[in-house]
Amino acid sequence: MRRFLLLIAFAFTLLVSCSKKEMTPEADTVEYFKLHLTADMNYTSITQKFGQPDGDKGSGIHIYVYRLKDGTAIWIGYTDKILYARHMDSNDQLIATLI
Repeated sequence: MRRFLLLIAFAFTLLVSCSKKEMTPEADTVEYFKLHLTADMNYTSITQKFGQPDGDKGSGIHIYVYRLKDGTAIWIGYTDKILYARHMDSNDQLIATLI
């Protein structure tokens, strides 16, 4: 009986450890930005969530650039608030508008 209970406990532990867990996307992916970027964020909250931008393409307004691991980038147009957020390909062509 004791062996049977141990076998059941082992099987249950194995089943739980192999089950799919909800994964949070990595910070350098578009999925992470889609999940966490909101239009009401200020510069401090942007940098706290995503780190310092990799660059600033702006002239007149800031366009904060975050390079992603797939070679694309997130551009965040910002003055005293977020004006837009865009997912851009490696040729600076628009893939999608996030905000």
